[in-house]
Amino acid sequence: MTTPGDVHKKRGANTIKTGVAMLVFGVAIALATAGENGNHFLSSFASVVALAGFIVAIVGVGKWRERPAGN
Repeated sequence: MTTPGDVHKKRGANTIKTGVAMLVFGVAIALATAGENGNHFLSSFASVVALAGFIVAIVGVGKWRERPAGN
């Protein structure tokens, strides 16, 4: 049986997973397009996505650790 607090943990965990996925794909695309003749716009956009993914993961950790007001 689940308690009301479990919903908040699940939302936080989903946010962490989303942030980590953004981070991994952002870094992978940035590395794949880097180079002397690479697409600089795509590489810089992928770097911004990776940074945003890192921030989203940190927010997810905060949501995961947060306790509902009733508990």
